[in-house]
Amino acid sequence: MYIVLTLFNKYSKIENDFQFRGGIIVKIKKIILAVIAVLIILVIVIAAVKTGENKKKSDKLQIVSSNFASYDFLRAIIGDDENVELTFLLGPGKDAHSFDPTAKDIVTIQNADLFIYIGGEMEKWVDRVLETLDNKEVNTICISDYVDTIEEKEVDGAEEHEEEHEEDEEGAFDEHIWTSPENAIKMVNTLEEAMEKVNEQNSEKYKENARKYIEQIEDVASQIQNIVDNKVRDRLVFADKMPMQYFIDYYNLKVSAAFNGCSTETEPSAQTIAYLQNKVKEEKIPVILYIELNPGRVAQTIANEVGNGCQAMQIQALHNISLDDFNNGETLVSLMTRNIDVLKKALQ
Repeated sequence: MYIVLTLFNKYSKIENDFQFRGGIIVKIKKIILAVIAVLIILVIVIAAVKTGENKKKSDKLQIVSSNFASYDFLRAIIGDDENVELTFLLGPGKDAHSFDPTAKDIVTIQNADLFIYIGGEMEKWVDRVLETLDNKEVNTICISDYVDTIEEKEVDGAEEHEEEHEEDEEGAFDEHIWTSPENAIKMVNTLEEAMEKVNEQNSEKYKENARKYIEQIEDVASQIQNIVDNKVRDRLVFADKMPMQYFIDYYNLKVSAAFNGCSTETEPSAQTIAYLQNKVKEEKIPVILYIELNPGRVAQTIANEVGNGCQAMQIQALHNISLDDFNNGETLVSLMTRNIDVLKKALQ
């Protein structure tokens, strides 16, 4: 249905843009309508065939996650369970804020035994897709319902959003829930319980895997806490967007950034760059941060301008994982571990 509506919307736009007149044009219009009708039928048939093929290909439980953090937690929980097939819907190297599902993605959700998503403004597409599914019995979990969320905050130095929220969207929660160790642990526990429900026979294995992974999260969180406890400054500066408000709040830090966490912009204005440069100079901040999937050019520009050994360094905000890291089997914990040296240099 999602594909059908899209096709009709595109045709309606064409119809509004052009006024058809004359007998020949009317015939052309009828031909176009006929072609669209045939295409719609073909799309429905192909989707139905693919759905059937997918069900025949594997009897494994189909678990689908829209986001990397949940995917990583599920991967750890499931472990070597060969009866489960886990899909990372977003895929590595993509910006979650601009993701739009394909027809194949929709079929994947349709066939899922369990579908996990974040929700909020970042994943507005989910509600739209779920409404159009033929299979209304898809087991879904909006993982943000199981953690403590905070409202989006304006970050010091950040440029205004390119798109302001409508009045009814004010107070929208910050979707980057996994950056708080406390929330990450809650996510693991929630997902472990969900896996028990869909595959009860492996419940003990899932519990043990979840326990081990939580220990790893706690270990990294403790190392970061030790850095914070021995800090000589308490401000982090991002020459980038800043999707780590839960992390900042958890460790009671201050932050300045070029953009707020939900921004899709990458090039700050000269005024914003100047503000961040002055902040770095005033507080003698030794590191300018940028997040994964960003080449860090703006951070390097500011570091060069400030001088005195100031460095541009990447910090893992984990809103997604790079393709190279994904192929190398990096996990949320291993990527968090990279942040330890970065935070030492930035705060101590």
